[in-house]
Amino acid sequence: MTFQQLSFAVEVAKCASINKAAERLYTHQSNVSNAIKQLEEELGIQIFKRTKKGVSVTNDGREFLSYAEEIIDKKAFVEDLYAIRNRYRRQYLSVSSMRAYFLSMPIIQLQDYLTREDIDPTYIRLKKRSFSDVLDDVEQGQSDLGIVFLPKSQKRRIQRISSAKSLDYFELGDSHVSVVLREDHPVLLSDPMKHITKYPYVIAEATENFRKFYDEASRSISQLFQNPPNVVISINESAASQDIVAHTNSFFISCTTWQHSQHYAFSSLSLEGDDNILTHYYVTRKNHEPSPLTELYIRELKKMFSFGNL
Repeated sequence: MTFQQLSFAVEVAKCASINKAAERLYTHQSNVSNAIKQLEEELGIQIFKRTKKGVSVTNDGREFLSYAEEIIDKKAFVEDLYAIRNRYRRQYLSVSSMRAYFLSMPIIQLQDYLTREDIDPTYIRLKKRSFSDVLDDVEQGQSDLGIVFLPKSQKRRIQRISSAKSLDYFELGDSHVSVVLREDHPVLLSDPMKHITKYPYVIAEATENFRKFYDEASRSISQLFQNPPNVVISINESAASQDIVAHTNSFFISCTTWQHSQHYAFSSLSLEGDDNILTHYYVTRKNHEPSPLTELYIRELKKMFSFGNL
């Protein structure tokens, strides 16, 4: 099996025609047809059903094509990654974090450095990810730096996982899980925590997860959601979730007391109980010396916590 065969199969599926696929691939129809036939013989399955009107994907073909597309996407990712790194060989930084705030604030603080005339060509990639994905990104070298948080009581978890993945972890500081809503929200006139789930709950998440209402569950969050929200609004863009909460009677949960937005007036209500205290960490690969740009980014992260900018 070759990448060319995989590419041919994916293109034929898109076009529903071997002839059209050959035109788009700038090759002869016989080359595509023979490649598909060889692939089917090698795998022992029929990927396409041939008819006078063209081709259609079989059930086995649908399963195979899902894997083929994933392999092709991974190949394209690696090619793009190293093309970027070669272009920006002097300075390349990739950061994965559980919250966009920790991605953006160090960049804002580094604006003077990043706009210097004598700065080397620089490429920075920031990714909002789940806890597990952040650690996987760093372990696999897709990110130079990861930023995660866990309930303070789960420190042994980060120790265990970091050891298994050959990562170094460093504690940044603590924060409190808070409910965030607009400052004139009607629930503030009553018992907020008792009635809050009567209002729409907005969750910003990269992927849908219907099993829980937050990245890392705690007793405080579980107690808050003893009665599930009447309305849940899931969105994969955190700025849009702020817009919704700012203009409606909805709310969201933050891993910090909300002080981030300069455009809207929000109130933050910390959840009660010691288990709502979160400890934040940054993680790097073991025996991997951080680049000067990574060190600058880490310096600004530490300042955020030491100055209480959370």
